[in-house]
Amino acid sequence: MRYSFEPCTEAANDSAMRLAAKQGFTEVERFEEYGAEQWFGVWSSVTSFG
Repeated sequence: MRYSFEPCTEAANDSAMRLAAKQGFTEVERFEEYGAEQWFGVWSSVTSFG
């Protein structure tokens, strides 16, 4: 089973960026939205049962 989490936050939000890095999220892209640079990241895990 695979779990995937994909947060998006304003790149200028230092506390959110630090938290994402601390939790192991990887940057996928940056883009402009709502008049500011946004950060899109991903974290995934693969688990097996059985």
